[in-house]
Amino acid sequence: MNADFLKNPAALFDVKGKVAVITGASGAFGALAAQILAGAGCRLVLSAGKKADLDKVSEDCRALGAEVEALNVRPSNEKTCDDIVAAGVKRFGRVDILVVASGKNDVSKIDQMSADRFLDVMDANVTQSWLMAKAATKQMLAQG
Repeated sequence: MNADFLKNPAALFDVKGKVAVITGASGAFGALAAQILAGAGCRLVLSAGKKADLDKVSEDCRALGAEVEALNVRPSNEKTCDDIVAAGVKRFGRVDILVVASGKNDVSKIDQMSADRFLDVMDANVTQSWLMAKAATKQMLAQG
């Protein structure tokens, strides 16, 4: 591995001009990530299920100077995840960063949670995150 990056390690954190996909962009973590990346100069692909909140975050990011592609969808299946990444490629030509902030917070005592409810939480928090990572990885590998 070439160690030239050690001469300017701060450059590793320069995301200006990069394309970031953020799922769960209408939630607290996703909205904050979107605004920070907007302020850092990223172009954004924002995805969320709550349209009004997504619209607000999108406008906040545009006010910070970011170009934004907003998608009112959740990463609920493989096709949707591929579509989110494809929207970034269509609009901006690439995808460089993935922030998975989507998920489900459904807390219960173990003896009071049904198996179906548990599997729903696992799907939202684990499977959907994996599907987004898979979709983004395919694109990033294709970009080299």
